[in-house]
Order: sequence, then C-alpha cells, then structure tokens
Amino acid sequence: MKQRWWLLLEQAQATLPLLAAASLAGFTWWLVQSSPRLGGANRPSLASSAPDYVLGKARIARFDPQGRLEAVLDGQTMRHYASTDILQIDRVVLSARDEKGQGLHATSNEGEADRRAEVVTLRGAARVVATPAAHGGEPGTGLRGGGPAHFAGEGLKVDTRKRIVSSDEPVLLTQDRSQVHAQAMVYDDNTGIADMAGRVHGRYEGLTSTANGASKGKAK
Repeated sequence: MKQRWWLLLEQAQATLPLLAAASLAGFTWWLVQSSPRLGGANRPSLASSAPDYVLGKARIARFDPQGRLEAVLDGQTMRHYASTDILQIDRVVLSARDEKGQGLHATSNEGEADRRAEVVTLRGAARVVATPAAHGGEPGTGLRGGGPAHFAGEGLKVDTRKRIVSSDEPVLLTQDRSQVHAQAMVYDDNTGIADMAGRVHGRYEGLTSTANGASKGKAK
C-alpha cells in the first residue's frame, strides 16, 4: 500500500514541471493578446479623423519682419488636423492690409486655412471686400477707379500673401452702381483687375458697353 502511494506521489511530482510550463505559456499568450498593439490598424484612422486640438473664439495674427500687422484671422471655433496641418474654422472673419493701405476683408459661415493665415478658403455665404488705399491707385486703374469692390459667392479663396481673390464657382462683383455675374473669377488686388470667366453678364460702369453672354473678360 505504501509502495503504491509513493509511486503515485512520484508520478505527480514528475508532471508538475509540465503543468507549470503549460500555465506559463498560457499566461504569456493571454498577455500578448490583451496588450495594446502599437501601430494597430485603427490608430491612423483615428488620428486623421479627429482634430488634435480645438480652439474657441480664436485669433491668428501675422506680422511681417518689420513688425507690421499683415493679416488677422478670427473664428468662432478652430479645429486643427495634424494629418493635413489645416485649420477648419466656423464663422470666419479675415482682415488683411498691405503696406500701401489696400485692404481685404472677408467673412463666411465656415472655411479652412493654414496656420499662418496665408491662404484662406471661404465656404457658405462668402463675402470679400477689397478696399483701395486712401490715396492709392491712379484714377480709372482697374477696380480702384471707384469705391470698394464687393465679391459674393458660396465659395471664395483669398491668398493674403499674393493678394488674390479667386473662385471657380458663380460669383457676383458689385462696385458702386455696377453689378457683374460670372461663373468663375480671379481678382488681383495688386493691379485692381478682375478676370471673369464663363457666362458673364451684368453692367459695369468701367466698361463701354453692357457685358452679356458667354465670354471671358476683364473688368478694368
């Protein structure tokens, strides 16, 4: 009886290392499976779909090397996306002025911009006003021959560095008592010339006749 008991005890002792090894292997497998995986499949999508920071009632101001204020961009909310380094903005208000005193003022329901407010895309009830300097521009030179030029559309883009206002969507140009509709436009605030494309119609006082028809022309 005692001999059989010792045989059973020896067999049990012999199987203990195997059981311990199996338990250790099972614990290791569980630890690997339950640990977070670096570079998992869903990590990049989360990073690209969510902003890395959100600012409320934010303002971006840009200065030239001499300390002169060049542009100010305000937004009710600004969301920055690291994947594109772009700001998405609600309730955009943009103001820019060059060294001659010529101003650009823009508003829209929403838009996008780089972090230095160099290029701002306006969407939804977009409005841009180009204001001539107090003593700037020769009389009759481009749109500067009259008062401020107003541009309106659902989508406008403002390059505050090059001082270009453009749109590849329908746009309305209003200045003094003049109104011109176009399907696309590029306005250069440096020269005061608006290059209007597609179907252009309306009346502009600076032109010798009424613009009406499918054409590509310049309002001077």
